[in-house]
Amino acid sequence: MIYCPFCDGQGVIYKARIENSEVHIYICDECDTVWKDEKISKDSSLNFEDMMRDLRLQPLWSELIEVEEL
Repeated sequence: MIYCPFCDGQGVIYKARIENSEVHIYICDECDTVWKDEKISKDSSLNFEDMMRDLRLQPLWSELIEVEEL
């Protein structure tokens, strides 16, 4: 289990794929911070809402499939 560096041990990181795409992300279940690879650090994080809007999608977990805990 990998924990989010922003959530003081409260947020768990999940790997997921954005539905109808081949885009895989890593996302915190607590704060929705996103990473595009397994290098989970504060410096490489993205905002889930911004990333999804850039893809013209709603920033919802229901847009994610193949969600699995790391």
